Amino acid sequence: MNKLTIAVSTVKSQRVSVVQKINALSDATKKVVSFLVISQLEDEYENALIDGVKVIKLTNKGLSKSRNVAIKEACTEWVWFQDDDFSINEIQLSSFLESSLTNDIDIALIRIGSLENREKYYKNYVGYSKFTRLLSLKVSSIEIIAKINFIKENKIEFDEKLGLGTELPCCEENKFMLDSFDKGANIHFCNQTLCYHTTLPENRNVDYVKNLQAKGYFLKNFSIPIALVLIFKWTFTIKSKFNFLKNLKLLTKGFFS
Repeated sequence: MNKLTIAVSTVKSQRVSVVQKINALSDATKKVVSFLVISQLEDEYENALIDGVKVIKLTNKGLSKSRNVAIKEACTEWVWFQDDDFSINEIQLSSFLESSLTNDIDIALIRIGSLENREKYYKNYVGYSKFTRLLSLKVSSIEIIAKINFIKENKIEFDEKLGLGTELPCCEENKFMLDSFDKGANIHFCNQTLCYHTTLPENRNVDYVKNLQAKGYFLKNFSIPIALVLIFKWTFTIKSKFNFLKNLKLLTKGFFS
């Protein structure tokens, strides 16, 4: 039996292209990895096999909801959360499965390469050897490969108040990682680049107002002194289309909501 499920979250309008992208992968990859597509905004709830790919159709929306369905439905030891714009490095994935998913790891954080420049990374953890609570602020969901037994035994899930499809459209992965760390997860940084993602800001559709509020809301999970330091720091350093006063207003609004 395969030990890894790649769970792809998408919506009805992108479902066909996601299934086609999966079927375009090599037979070698499809033999060692299971795929699960969770498609939102469908006309009716249905579990289906479409062109050989297991698809779960949901009528509601919410990225965190779809991730939680993936945790429940995956039939392998591990699950890798992916978005529908994924581009997998099949050679690195094969090597990773052979050597890196060991029993002592609860969560593996993999590298994401840049689609536009293969010498750069979406996030880079070079220099980090130990995970901390503050590092949960850095993680993206498509970096996370999680051991399903650990998640279920510790009742960890994605917060459905957070993530795309909600009024607070980010930070769900940060809360997931924070909860995992607090439950004692052994979190391992892996140096393999298993997929690629755009690193160009113009290619990302971001609602800066809601994102800043979500970041402020997430900081409730830290002590007040740490949260206030981070709010002050992000006011000046966070990438948005607003000035620092607008950033401060939106971050604090989320924090005190």
